[in-house]
Amino acid sequence: MTSHHSNALGPSGAQPKQAVVLNDVLYPMPRVQMAACDILDQCGQSHDVVLQRDYNSPVDHVFADRDAVDLRQGNVFRTASRREPVTPAPGHGLAKLAFVADDAWEVTVTPDQTGRTLKRLLGLPEGARLLRDYHSPHDQLIGDEEVVRFADGPVFTVKELALTIKVNNQPVTVHHRRMKGLQIKEAAIAQRVKIKLDFVLYALDRDGNLGPAIPDGETVKLHEGKEFRCVAPDDNS
Repeated sequence: MTSHHSNALGPSGAQPKQAVVLNDVLYPMPRVQMAACDILDQCGQSHDVVLQRDYNSPVDHVFADRDAVDLRQGNVFRTASRREPVTPAPGHGLAKLAFVADDAWEVTVTPDQTGRTLKRLLGLPEGARLLRDYHSPHDQLIGDEEVVRFADGPVFTVKELALTIKVNNQPVTVHHRRMKGLQIKEAAIAQRVKIKLDFVLYALDRDGNLGPAIPDGETVKLHEGKEFRCVAPDDNS
């Protein structure tokens, strides 16, 4: 992977916000360079594990506790048991990179994007306004043709978001990247989809197959065009 170390400053010299994905959970981080043990502490991990950077290969990089970790080189991690014999070694292949928008993330190995390709990666409609998130009241608006480098900060906010999802083949407009199952049903009912709140919600995959039932309290990550089926509890179709 090509490594960039610019870490561009925002308005008034503000630092870009940072985040890591550890074991498929998102955690904010206070700065771009930290000791491995500090990352584990901020993620609430026990002292029985060590930090591994996740690569797009069978071999990951294992950090010793006091090793310096530069998040610009990859912010997707796993943990491994400290009791297992682990030898710190460089990773092979491309480090996984998590771009984050409004607490939802997508992983890629391509550090340089444009505003347009990043919106597509994040499942955002073309009309959404994407802003890089800084430790400042003023965030940076990203143009569609603008080059977006992972090393300059992976965390973004979205303005004027209007996602179109489908519930029982009917379009439903929502304004959040993440919604609970119950909220999706409420939005569908408000937009005249003929379902009830006690119906069972399912997500459809790309082939139109039903996934597991989505409980009312479960949070679902949404993207433009995501499809759901919502049926009565006794309807097995």
